Amino acid sequence: MASLSERERISHLLRRFGFGATQPDLDVYLPLGYEGALSKLLDWKDEPDLGYPTQFAFHWEKGKDAEPGGYRMRLHWILQMLVTQTPLREKLALFWHDHFACSEEDVGHGIAMLEYMKDLRTDPAGKFEDILTRMSKNVAVMRQLNVEMLSRATPNENFARELLELYTLGEGNYTEADIKEIARALTGWAHHDVFWRLGKTHTERLNHMIRHDTPGLFFIHAPAVHIEGKKTVLGRSVESPEDVLDLLAHHPQTARYICTKLWEFFAYMKPDKPVIDRLSKAFVAKDGDIREVLREMTRMPEFWSEKCILRQVKNPTEYVIGICRAQNVRERLLKEVKSDAKANDHMPQKLFEQLGAAMYWISETGQNIFFPPSVAGWDWGQGWVSTYYLMRRKQVTGIFTYYPETKDGKTEWY
Repeated sequence: MASLSERERISHLLRRFGFGATQPDLDVYLPLGYEGALSKLLDWKDEPDLGYPTQFAFHWEKGKDAEPGGYRMRLHWILQMLVTQTPLREKLALFWHDHFACSEEDVGHGIAMLEYMKDLRTDPAGKFEDILTRMSKNVAVMRQLNVEMLSRATPNENFARELLELYTLGEGNYTEADIKEIARALTGWAHHDVFWRLGKTHTERLNHMIRHDTPGLFFIHAPAVHIEGKKTVLGRSVESPEDVLDLLAHHPQTARYICTKLWEFFAYMKPDKPVIDRLSKAFVAKDGDIREVLREMTRMPEFWSEKCILRQVKNPTEYVIGICRAQNVRERLLKEVKSDAKANDHMPQKLFEQLGAAMYWISETGQNIFFPPSVAGWDWGQGWVSTYYLMRRKQVTGIFTYYPETKDGKTEWY
């Protein structure tokens, strides 16, 4: 590709590591120069969230019981996407949501989805082993894969299979014997639901969680039901669940599998072998540090090629959030969310409805957050392209902008 100007390079970074090269974002990143913009995007320090997820569960109608559905509290994530100055955190959290795909319809517990959202957004650019461990022990992930307790009486081969096929090695890179041995090694894992004991109403239960800073569900390790002794996985000797996760996180095939998915998410689909060879080499050399893998991605000529620049089909979340951010919605939202609000205060009705409208359009254009179509997540790239989805994309003109419409001589704003 012809030499790119600094503005063009920064714009490409913002499209891939952010929610688009909107004017408000360019105003922040252009003065930093390319290296400064890259550093700000990759080496962020977590900024405080705006508001609390539980605020979306409490009602503005006095006396009405709270609704702790994850489908409501995910609006908190939408809010952070709209206001964040560290967009790569939210983009990576979305990547991991697809990778460790959980549907509230299958999980059946809004509080589990709340904890799932928290874990997705916790250090999503950290080392893969830490991410794998955190998400494998997440209650929503366990419930998604029909795990209540992994005991010596009921080793769960389905959980073991998905750990290999979906989360680490990819399909076809293991044997049935590996699945059986991993199922035995993972025994002792379980989760416990105390949410329903925390009060008589949802409002009481949520207030108990907030007051005592305690989760409504949590992971349990029960050594008493673990199958002791050595197991053989992928030709290596392991004994504990931690041994299994360490082995899988550092396996060369895991490096290739994760790097392929990262490249397809941030660059383009179906990369050539040399691209993944170089990226997976960085993955291994940096001990699975996702931030360093992305840094290496920016050093590769393919990332700056005609095949990559302005060639990606935006996912629906990125598409809708990008339009809203282009409307400079950040400053408005910072004013509308009360800085002194508590976790059990309700979110203002108007803001709740507007964020709900953003979520509606994300869903209508093909990506219903917290409701992926399967444990394999969504189909990316051309998977977003259909007659219906493209038609709906054209109808997204903005959630936080109002337009006058005259009917029967009367003008109203919509």
